[in-house]
Amino acid sequence: MDTRLIAKNAAALGISGVLAKAIAAVVGIFVTRYLGPGPFGDYSTAYAFVGTFILFAELGISQLMVQDCSRNLAELPRYFGNTLFVKSVISIVCFLLMVIFMFPAGYNTSTKEMVVVLGVAVSFNALNQSVYNYYQAVQKLYLAAAFQFLTTFLIGGLTIAVIFTGMGVVAITFTHLFTYILISVLLFFALSREIRPRVERSSLMLMVRNGLPFGIHRIFYNVFFQLSILVLSLTASNVEVGIYSAAYKLVLMLIFLPSLMTSALYPVLYQLGETDKDGHRNTTEKVFKLLSGIGIPGSILIFVLAGPLTTWLYAGKFDESIPILMIVSWFFALECMSFSLGDVLTTTNHQWQRTIVQGSALVLMFILIMVLNPLFGISGTAYALIIIEIFIFCGYYLLVRKGVYKIRIWRQLPSIVFASLLMAGTAWLTNSFHPLISAVMAGIIYCLALVILDRDFRKIGGFVIQKGLRK
Repeated sequence: MDTRLIAKNAAALGISGVLAKAIAAVVGIFVTRYLGPGPFGDYSTAYAFVGTFILFAELGISQLMVQDCSRNLAELPRYFGNTLFVKSVISIVCFLLMVIFMFPAGYNTSTKEMVVVLGVAVSFNALNQSVYNYYQAVQKLYLAAAFQFLTTFLIGGLTIAVIFTGMGVVAITFTHLFTYILISVLLFFALSREIRPRVERSSLMLMVRNGLPFGIHRIFYNVFFQLSILVLSLTASNVEVGIYSAAYKLVLMLIFLPSLMTSALYPVLYQLGETDKDGHRNTTEKVFKLLSGIGIPGSILIFVLAGPLTTWLYAGKFDESIPILMIVSWFFALECMSFSLGDVLTTTNHQWQRTIVQGSALVLMFILIMVLNPLFGISGTAYALIIIEIFIFCGYYLLVRKGVYKIRIWRQLPSIVFASLLMAGTAWLTNSFHPLISAVMAGIIYCLALVILDRDFRKIGGFVIQKGLRK
């Protein structure tokens, strides 16, 4: 195990990921404020519609490539070539289906125009994602991180230019199209001297079949994030979609953190899943504790400061989103807690079990939205989201405990919960301040309490301080 390489990858992913998400968050807030509820609802609808279809271009062979080639790099040219070929063909099919089905969906003209532009854009990005998976397999995630940051930076800069020139919502989608095509060209030149992908038709179907557990799970997992907006777009007005999306997307901005913090560990977890179950369990328990230490206080802070935070970020244009944000804030904590449990199933050859849980969650969520929306309005969609996330966490936990190993997660939580409650009290007492000041004060109290109460976080704190003093 090359710990230096793991650290390098983790640092690159961490720094670029945080910077990229910060840029995306700022730009997203500007876009929301600029468009207002109606046009922002159209924008969210187009992105959810396109984002759902393009997921079917990934049949799991990219993740299969990471799993198999992490163990045997000699197979990489064949796996990579087959992956690019299959995704190219299916991306074209997905784009055609987007164009066909946007008409019976009943969307307005601007939404249809955005579907076409974004459809082409995400088709290029689907191929880019496979290149990032290649870098993951060869443990060069720092290169993937650089390209992903450049992508976000270009989209952000071009989007701000569109806003300042006063152009319409459709023009924003062209920033994605231009950027994804440019990144595809840059990736082509970057890889031209590193690997020669080859297509082996005789093994295509075998790869697709072996990748299906990964692919179907990925489809279910990502459709889950889009489903609430997608269903609302078919049953509610664009203004209601905009109000819900303004709150929901604030929380989604944070969902990258679990993946960011575990991506560099995937090759290691795959190897431990084959050779060392105790090592796998100990690693997973530490990851669960770390993710819970981020998710639980994050959700509590958003819940307490939902009112002043929404008013400040959206300049008072989306105050109707405040109760929605208070509900969906808990999505972040639940997602952080369930993420590492799901990864146990993926990295120990129990992918189908994870897929079944995600598929069941999609069906149940659709039913709950249709039942709760007439009773509670768009708040019903938010309640459905949280109920289903609890269902996913419980499903993963039971499957890991019964089918993999006796994971010990509850002992990781007391100090985190107690420190989070102290933080909540601080945020509530200072909620008349600017939300940033209140959040910083509450965050300081949380960190101090956690370092005092918990040995593992005390070690992390000591490590951070040492690094800071050396610099």
